[in-house]
Amino acid sequence: MAEKESPFSQSALSTNQSGRLTDEQSQRWARIAKGRRQSVRGVAYVFAAMSALLLFFPGPAANAAARTKGGIAFLAGTAILLVGANLEPVNADVREGRVESVEGAIAKRLRQSRGPSGGSQFYYLDVGGRRLRASRVAFDAAPDAGYVRVYFLPRSGRVVNLEQLADPAIPTGSGAAQEIFQDFAQAVLSRDRIAIAEASAHVAALKHAFEGPPPPPSSDGSDRASSSHLRSDDLYGTWTNPMVTVTFRKNGIATMTPAFGAPRQDGHWSVDANGRLLTDASGTMEPVEAFFEGKRLTIVIDGQRVAFTRT
Repeated sequence: MAEKESPFSQSALSTNQSGRLTDEQSQRWARIAKGRRQSVRGVAYVFAAMSALLLFFPGPAANAAARTKGGIAFLAGTAILLVGANLEPVNADVREGRVESVEGAIAKRLRQSRGPSGGSQFYYLDVGGRRLRASRVAFDAAPDAGYVRVYFLPRSGRVVNLEQLADPAIPTGSGAAQEIFQDFAQAVLSRDRIAIAEASAHVAALKHAFEGPPPPPSSDGSDRASSSHLRSDDLYGTWTNPMVTVTFRKNGIATMTPAFGAPRQDGHWSVDANGRLLTDASGTMEPVEAFFEGKRLTIVIDGQRVAFTRT
């Protein structure tokens, strides 16, 4: 996600890594803290008005003692709210300007509270055994799975920034995918949230290995990449990823062998005069998007990117 569209600032990472808020982050959280203080003080003013009403306005003599007790209680509540507004965790965090970090596999949690006005939603990121409060925008922008480093305000546990870390190493070989999915199933059965998050990160790493990096952009600058000008000699041989292996033979036969023990499938392939890969995966020989870079071959099938490396 481009930084202008993301709540996570790459330019602020170096300052956050040193344990501090940037000036821009300090100003933003100061505005948030001010809004929270004003909200609390608004409630305090209501308590003060109720206290004045009970203590200073006349009422039935029979209720004088009860009114006095009630007025004192509202007055005490006013004092607590006014003092608490300045001691509220976000305010304290802004004054200190300090940032802490935690890293690990990420999990996202949504909590719903019920109330007379319909309730509220609260958004959390679970990382490295810590549960941290996030805004809706930060919650949506955070990855659903993978390893991350999250920067947060230490008193309030509010998420300030997030750094995506490298995928964990995953098994290789014909049984790699099965092993990863078996580990994920065992983690789910264990109901251990950290184990589930770590297993989910390995599944995400498998998906990234299956898709490979995005192909280079087209020459006209659009998001859609242009197919490389392929040659048959580029494709001869065996190509693999953790999910499937494909062999392009010189006789025009392509063999696909899934990693899960499913039957292999044979089809036809060729490269036309324009350097496009043709296959009969759809039933007739049609061109498919294909990108060849060194030892990596990327094929796009029904919008799904599939990356292979030469064995």
